[in-house]
Amino acid sequence: MLCELVADPIVQERITGTEFSADCLVDRDGTASVILRHRLLVSGGMSMVASTFHYEEATQLVKATLAAVKATGPCDVQGFITTDHPHPVVITEVNHRLAAGFRLSEAAGADLVGQTLNGLFGNPVDHRRLAYESGIHLTKYVAELSTQPRPQPGRSTT
Repeated sequence: MLCELVADPIVQERITGTEFSADCLVDRDGTASVILRHRLLVSGGMSMVASTFHYEEATQLVKATLAAVKATGPCDVQGFITTDHPHPVVITEVNHRLAAGFRLSEAAGADLVGQTLNGLFGNPVDHRRLAYESGIHLTKYVAELSTQPRPQPGRSTT
């Protein structure tokens, strides 16, 4: 087993269920706003299709997780809503940054960028401006146009 070869390995549990991300903003007083979105299609770790939703149990666990790690500022929290796990909501990751899907939170009505800037410049975060509508969808498309070597200006390719 590979775990026997690695000192103090970190082993992640396989969790089944509905994957979600939470775009969060935690002010300097520790108050957090949470915008939930289902990760409906993930490619290369990036959410390509997502939809906002409300689920109070997930919101409360995300807030508790942010408080436990003493997060401040923008955060992305990921997890699963499960049916076959001892806990109905499981948090798998916390990143202290805006996630690539934050545009969905903005489209759903949350002023995530504006309120992040407020906090950055020492102004109060207006958590009322971070309310959002569920059922808003985002679909992203990313393509590689070319992986071929390109000639350098002034150099011959022959």
